[in-house]
Amino acid sequence: MPGPRMSEFRRDPITGRWRIVAEGRSARPDEYRAPSSSRSADAEDCPFCEGREGRTPPEIAAVRPSGSVADAPGWTVRSIPNRFPTVDGVGTEGATAGSDLFQRAAGAGLHEVIVTSPAHAPGLPHFPPSHLRELFRFFRERVRDLAARPSIHSVLLLENAGPESGGTLLHPHVQLVATETVPFRLIEELEGLRRIADSGPGDCGLESVVAAEARAGERIVANDEHFAVLAPFASEHPYEIWIVPHRHVSTFAAASDGEVDRLAELLPAVLRALDGVRPGASYNWYIHGLEPPPGTGSGFHWHVEVAPRLLRVDGYELGAGTPVNPVPPERAAAELRAQLEKERSSAPQKR
Repeated sequence: MPGPRMSEFRRDPITGRWRIVAEGRSARPDEYRAPSSSRSADAEDCPFCEGREGRTPPEIAAVRPSGSVADAPGWTVRSIPNRFPTVDGVGTEGATAGSDLFQRAAGAGLHEVIVTSPAHAPGLPHFPPSHLRELFRFFRERVRDLAARPSIHSVLLLENAGPESGGTLLHPHVQLVATETVPFRLIEELEGLRRIADSGPGDCGLESVVAAEARAGERIVANDEHFAVLAPFASEHPYEIWIVPHRHVSTFAAASDGEVDRLAELLPAVLRALDGVRPGASYNWYIHGLEPPPGTGSGFHWHVEVAPRLLRVDGYELGAGTPVNPVPPERAAAELRAQLEKERSSAPQKR
């Protein structure tokens, strides 16, 4: 068996940031050991479980098939204000700095928690298909509601799963963070996508990247009528995955029913495949979408990014500002493809 390839720098084609792929570092002791959580999985004190609605802030929206009243049992999905928000309040003052060097701005925005199931377990990858479709359509409606507010310019839908993800509660939930400012990472992606579009044959930079990945083939995990699933060429994280819709739309709020329903199948399948190749791995996933201000042109193409949390950042990465990934994305794509095929082949055949 050939040994690990030599380390190489890879430049992200969208952002221009450099990363290092260093396969040999995967031999370090405990590199991939899934950390065990010291938190109890006991649901006794969980504020998100059905029947404990009085322990959360009043709900903003919910799916209640039984027609039950707000803030009472009978729901299947429930959105509430985050009690410990990352951002808070809208319409507040902007920069308040006393000099050009030290600038400040109010942390203005809205932060919701979407409790994705009335039951304490299992997590999103294992919900039944009917609930996943209901859930992802609810996600879209909440994104639409927040994005429609005049002061909001960015809405980030995300999940923190596992002890290394930054999450603090075990009950299945996702979060919505809407801000009056556009996060730097989205600005960086937008500028990169515009740069690619300006210099390439297509009108969309991300579509050009996906087309090039499809021609190369080695980093494509799946590809169907709605989405391409790929391990990015300069992946920042081991087993990082992007899920990109083929149709050019700038925000998840504008996704079609067919796209939402397919994503409700595809994202959980990718998360199950990740668990198959790295059991117990923590991860974050988030949806990037952006509607630029009028007159600036679009150029953004919404997509989902899955970031497994398998590594501990070391001094070189902090000092150099360059992430080091010990799993080449070509290998990650091959392992995830195999895992998805294994799941497909073992699934009951439809008649």
